[in-house]
Amino acid sequence: MFINMVTTYKLDTRELETTFIDSVRTTYPNQMVEIQVKEQDATEYLLSTPANRERMAMALKNIEDGNVISFETLEEAMQATERTNKK
Repeated sequence: MFINMVTTYKLDTRELETTFIDSVRTTYPNQMVEIQVKEQDATEYLLSTPANRERMAMALKNIEDGNVISFETLEEAMQATERTNKK
């Protein structure tokens, strides 16, 4: 009996290193493998867990309710975040 083993790796391309290839070699020693690359839709990822879906729904509600904080620059946003984290 032949069992077809399938392993799915989900990672950011910034995480791709030779250790990934080594792990594939270890998992499938001396075998022919097929590697598919599929770009993941950001929305699909953000809605992939109940906690993420809840945060997205809350963020959308805040926008609809006008509860939005905006900044002119990234630096301003980072400074505001630092002040918030110090509290």
